[in-house]
Amino acid sequence: MRAILGLIGCFLALPLVLPAQLADQSFLADAYEIAETEGRLEILNETEARYFERRRITILHEKSQANSFGIGYDSDNKIEQFDADIYDLSGTAIRKVRKSEIRDASAVSGGTMYDDSRVRYLELNHATYPYILEFTYTQRLKGIAFAAFPNWYFQSRGSTAVQTSTFTIVVPQNMDIQYQTYNIDLEPTIQTAGTSTTYTWTVKDLPAIKYEPLHPPLHQVLPLLRITPRRFKIDNYPGSMASWQAYGDFLYRLWRGRDAVPAALQERLNQLVADAGSDREKIDRLYHFLQENKRYVSVQLGIGGWQPYDVNYVEERGYGDCKALSNYLKAILHAQGIESYPVILSAGSDHPYEVEDDFVDPDFNHALLYVPQEELWLECTSKNNPAGYLGRFCNDRRVLLVTPEGGQLARTPRLGIAENQALETVLLTIAPDGSATLDYKGELHGILSEEWRDYSFYHTPQEIENKVRQKGKLPNLQLATVAIDNAPAAPTSTLTFTAAAARYATRAGKRLFVPINLVSPFTEVPEPVAERHLPVVIPYGYSQEATFEYILPAGFRAESLPSDTDLETPYGKYLLTVSSTPKKVTIARRFQLSDATCPPTEYAAFREFLLEVARLDGSKLVLVQE
Repeated sequence: MRAILGLIGCFLALPLVLPAQLADQSFLADAYEIAETEGRLEILNETEARYFERRRITILHEKSQANSFGIGYDSDNKIEQFDADIYDLSGTAIRKVRKSEIRDASAVSGGTMYDDSRVRYLELNHATYPYILEFTYTQRLKGIAFAAFPNWYFQSRGSTAVQTSTFTIVVPQNMDIQYQTYNIDLEPTIQTAGTSTTYTWTVKDLPAIKYEPLHPPLHQVLPLLRITPRRFKIDNYPGSMASWQAYGDFLYRLWRGRDAVPAALQERLNQLVADAGSDREKIDRLYHFLQENKRYVSVQLGIGGWQPYDVNYVEERGYGDCKALSNYLKAILHAQGIESYPVILSAGSDHPYEVEDDFVDPDFNHALLYVPQEELWLECTSKNNPAGYLGRFCNDRRVLLVTPEGGQLARTPRLGIAENQALETVLLTIAPDGSATLDYKGELHGILSEEWRDYSFYHTPQEIENKVRQKGKLPNLQLATVAIDNAPAAPTSTLTFTAAAARYATRAGKRLFVPINLVSPFTEVPEPVAERHLPVVIPYGYSQEATFEYILPAGFRAESLPSDTDLETPYGKYLLTVSSTPKKVTIARRFQLSDATCPPTEYAAFREFLLEVARLDGSKLVLVQE
């Protein structure tokens, strides 16, 4: 690395000049940093490993975010060494990072009560570009961190040009591992010496990936290596990742015997469901009982990251993590004769890792419950979801059911256009000076309801009012009333408000120019891209139907109205119809955006459709004083 960078003659004047000796002259295009990285995982025995990592990063530009580095650890996974140094381009040391510059902090959120996870992190700033940072650390891995081997990104971010990246794993000859690469075709070199086998993967000369709007998630783009052991042991629990069935069997054994319901709780719940007319009604009542009486707190010490605390723990304390709350609900359902399965999944992303049939990787971060007789999924950490609604946090992803027969792969329900809808009515009374009063009602379904439901539970009235003002293009809206009504048994929220807008329309002489939609206009037009390389991803489809009624001021008539419009493309639809009487103009608007993944060649057409939607939403009525 030192020899290569030393040849960059005019690098200080032009930070993005290419290294002369690189054959691929596009190597540094769009790069903010160059990386040379290596990782090494050495399996010491059936329960322990040592992990070493070195990152040598040439920071080319102040826009680079690669000047920071963090390492998670806990009592089972201690950091043995962590060092960092700064060099100039010739490789001469500028300074060694002081131990006091490496910060140590809790790695858990305010919703976590018992978790010894911490992070040591470092953020360095050097005023002269380019410069080189080198981070090295060594860590001992046990428990879950041992069983779930670290993933290795050969290219950790799109802005990084990779000179070399190498990952090595050393295992005893009697230990079987399985591995899979993504977004790159790469096989390891394998060497056997003595009692160990060494696998090594190396890549070179990966150019940076230019940012593009609506790109796929980076784990679908960046080269990635995943490795897992076929057999492992945690806290004297032997397990297997040879198949999903085997891994699910291991989890079933961790969950088994933790569902005894205390007698007092059993009596209370018997009374709660005594007059329920069906099992579904029992499920709804018990789910609401969980929501009203228990709360989410993360409790993850040792094997607690995979094993739930028992029912009595949650009952006595009133809280539990996702596993403990799911186990609690599973137990009280079982006590009423209703069977259910724990579910583990990767939650929280619109684009989670796609679970593969033939490669087991325990890369999960959440648990919930599935009731097979009702085909019902229950998110046990939510205080406000209706029973059976998972939302964008957990919808449309492959998950693992933990059953007495072992693991079974399944998929959570998808939320599409039929589920994600907004039905809006807006009554606007226009005054001669351009001011207006508004009466709004919006019935919001599915994903479109989630934010408003959350605001009604977790935010103050003032915060809700501020959110209403941010809804459209009316920041100075004077609100008179605001209300959010949530349906108890469906993912539906109804938002209503009445308000006054001092400058809704613009007056010019005898005319008023009235925007047709300042309440919920489409504004999310992505930036143009000269040459698109990545697919275009629209993660969620939705539909908006709105009716706007404009009451004209006395003495005014409609001089000019928008034309009726009917757009239909592979990416969505837009329909606008306009009608009028001497005292009123009515506009019906329907906009539908399809969820899809489109090839790069369609980006311009897709963007053109959105530009046209935004332009039409920006149309105006012209009223003239008679």
